[in-house]
Amino acid sequence: MGTEIEERKYVRLPTFLEQGFSDLKREVVDKSICSLCGTCVAFCDKIRLDMGEGNNEVGVPEFGEDYDTVCGLCYTFCPRTFLPVSEIERRILGAESAEEDVLGIYKSCYAVRSKKADIKGQDGGAVTSLLAYALEEGMIDSAVITASDNQWKPIIKVAKNYEELKEGAGTKYTLYPSVVGVKEAMEEGCAAIGFVGLPCQIQGLRKVQTAEQPYDVGKEKIKLLVGLFCMENFTADLLEFIAKKYVKLENVKKVDIKGKEFLVSDDEGKVHAIPLEEIKDYIGEGCSVCMDYTAELADISVGSVGSEGGWSTVFVRTERGEEVVKGAIEKGYIEVNGIEDKGLGLIRRLGTKKKKANKI
Repeated sequence: MGTEIEERKYVRLPTFLEQGFSDLKREVVDKSICSLCGTCVAFCDKIRLDMGEGNNEVGVPEFGEDYDTVCGLCYTFCPRTFLPVSEIERRILGAESAEEDVLGIYKSCYAVRSKKADIKGQDGGAVTSLLAYALEEGMIDSAVITASDNQWKPIIKVAKNYEELKEGAGTKYTLYPSVVGVKEAMEEGCAAIGFVGLPCQIQGLRKVQTAEQPYDVGKEKIKLLVGLFCMENFTADLLEFIAKKYVKLENVKKVDIKGKEFLVSDDEGKVHAIPLEEIKDYIGEGCSVCMDYTAELADISVGSVGSEGGWSTVFVRTERGEEVVKGAIEKGYIEVNGIEDKGLGLIRRLGTKKKKANKI
């Protein structure tokens, strides 16, 4: 299926009104390549998804009607049915990247960290600070972020002010259909929405913005997409494994991936280093066909790889992204440094590794 997706990379964005949920189920859900991004659920009220409340795993999309109305939205918006990267790049980024370029198109690249003392993010608080600036300047009226409960299970949060934004700081490494939060933001009356998510989620939202289809889905309300570097993500069973073998989840303060280890920091300052090899069985099945490491279709892409500890690597890809980053620098939200060649080289190696492995 990975090869099939790659072959479809250069098709134009069509209108798939004849393709319904039954087609999506057969081609994506039944083949276990659904990324659980949540895009289909966010933009079609006929699709249901168990969000994993309580101790339940997040489910897979299911059709909630007696018959398939084949409106085509779920099939067209899904990042796993077809992904015309070149066409999306031309429309959104104004250029087309070479197929072998795993960094994607970008205008500038920085090492970034927050200058706000009260922001405690994953690696320097870059994402939180950039969103805080965009909110203050009215570039967005809300930011859809993925927070977590006291058991580290992801939850969607529509942050509309600085304090709400800070509550969601930090990376979560378990699968969650965060794009559903865009629907929640629209239902709450938000008209200028920012979103932070993984490459698959960014891909889905870019398809929403660019697909040729006749329905009013509120795509003009999506104003800023911040993408996170991602090699793979994990099922909620990983949390149960950590709780049983390493530390109670209510005592976890931070999780991170460095090198070949999954790091869990507890409230006593101890860091539990778990070899990635030990948790490979918890990797989401849908991650196996994704070849985007650096969130190439985002306005701004952010990751820890390539920069020193306490800093984030930031790729600025669009004019809107450039406006946010430059404004955040000028207003004192962030500080920036250059990225050394060896840092970019490491990002390229990891991106190439992901792409090669998932083409198989």
